[in-house]
Amino acid sequence: MRVANRVLAAVLALALFVGGLLIAVEIVVAGFDRRPWVVPHDDWYNSARLRSWESAPPRWIFIGLVAAGLALLISQLARRRATTLALTPGSVPADLGRRSLEKSLVREASRVDGVSAAKAKIKDDRADVVASSNRRQTDDLGPRVTQALDRRMGALGLARPPAVRVKVNGRSSR
Repeated sequence: MRVANRVLAAVLALALFVGGLLIAVEIVVAGFDRRPWVVPHDDWYNSARLRSWESAPPRWIFIGLVAAGLALLISQLARRRATTLALTPGSVPADLGRRSLEKSLVREASRVDGVSAAKAKIKDDRADVVASSNRRQTDDLGPRVTQALDRRMGALGLARPPAVRVKVNGRSSR
């Protein structure tokens, strides 16, 4: 959702910037008693003087503006996944970033003998770790990785540590 908000904000800022430049140019052109260059503001003014509020074009413009405003409001009020996890309450409030925790779990899982690579993803209340091994027999690897990751989670001092779920992928027989 953050990427969508950033793109939307960048597009909106660019549109406002271009619109402001266009209006400035139109003001300069009007100062020299010339016809409008890009924006036919004189035609718009005459049309606005002739139309009532109840006619179709103003109504559709207002509906579009209200819909755009509501879309922006909803996109900002949408609930996002927290980017940090709270540490145990102490004298100084502190948080731990999700990505930092994911990288820490990957490093810890990779240190276990027999693990060649690992990936971690922190969900709402659990940490999913996928460990890869070059071994064909990985029966003992899952509990050892789980134990190492539980030990790491305990050392971090999280207020609500996520449950660790480990999956081990062994080398397939060829």
